[in-house]
Amino acid sequence: MEENKVASANEEMLNIKGLVVHYETEDEVVEAVNGIDIVINRGKAHGLVGETGAGKTTTALSILNLVPDPPGRIVSGEITLDGQRLIQFKELTEEKRAELEEKGAWAPSEPALTEREYEHIRGNKVAMIFQDPMTALNPIMPVGEQIAEAISLHQNLDKKAAMERTREMLEMVGIPGIRADEYPHQFSGGMKQRVIISMALACNPSLLIADEPTTALDVTIQAQVLDLMHELRDKFNMSLLMITHDLGIIAEMCDEVSVMYAGRIIEHGTLEDIFDNACHPYTQGLFNSIPNIEDRKTELRPIRGLMPDPANLPKGCAFCPRCDYAMDTCAGRKPEKVWLSDTHCVECHLYQAGDTRRKL
Repeated sequence: MEENKVASANEEMLNIKGLVVHYETEDEVVEAVNGIDIVINRGKAHGLVGETGAGKTTTALSILNLVPDPPGRIVSGEITLDGQRLIQFKELTEEKRAELEEKGAWAPSEPALTEREYEHIRGNKVAMIFQDPMTALNPIMPVGEQIAEAISLHQNLDKKAAMERTREMLEMVGIPGIRADEYPHQFSGGMKQRVIISMALACNPSLLIADEPTTALDVTIQAQVLDLMHELRDKFNMSLLMITHDLGIIAEMCDEVSVMYAGRIIEHGTLEDIFDNACHPYTQGLFNSIPNIEDRKTELRPIRGLMPDPANLPKGCAFCPRCDYAMDTCAGRKPEKVWLSDTHCVECHLYQAGDTRRKL
């Protein structure tokens, strides 16, 4: 275990392979996540960006095995955290697996751990900062008790030692330790978010998932929270999965970026690949929707239309109905992943294997 802690920065911390998640009811099947791959190395920050409903939060919940079941179900995929398998493909014969692939069906998956084993993973190896700090805390418990509860659970400390550790964590995020006895309603929105961050970091997780961590905060507090997360990430050499729709946050926090649309990662690359050389029409549309502070006369060009209903996705490219560059083939066939460089890939019919230099 100690050898893992001192592993090189190139070691994989998180590997998601072929993840498929559905929400199934009697009336419909919502295809929330549709075969995505994500790799995050130790100490690196990975941004997952896209519109509301793209499947970002479902992806995060899948890592923790917290997809609500029913109606949610991890249909297929494999998730490995720090070398430990969390979700794995079911054991199938090669013939059966080939048969499923030929039909275009997903090879089924199942949890690799028991629920008790998952309870040890959550908070200890991987922690999550949820979207809304206002609802993430229990309103009738002092914040210190809520943090100490997680510490006691994972680090086997007695109540006194857990509270000492709690006060240290609050001090680390800029909150006086004496305030551990206060209740959530006595804290501002920004301070509640700091409490949530201290709770997430209390057991020194290897991976921190931040799901829209600044959505409910004003601009000044946003900057303070992001600076704090950046500082703590460097201090503890944590890996970070930053989920957001804000490209400014991605630019400030992340090393690599995956752009998600209708449950698929339609473009992936380093920060430079995406910000300096965006290739997918959707990614370009996201940048065209951002005001230009250097030229206030520049007209915004929002992406027309809405994301498709995940219960009724188009047969071909999901972005086709909104795309200004759509071709006949886009409506009938899903695009394959094309690597434009060693670090940059895109799923778009405009970039085929023999035409990787094509630019819009």
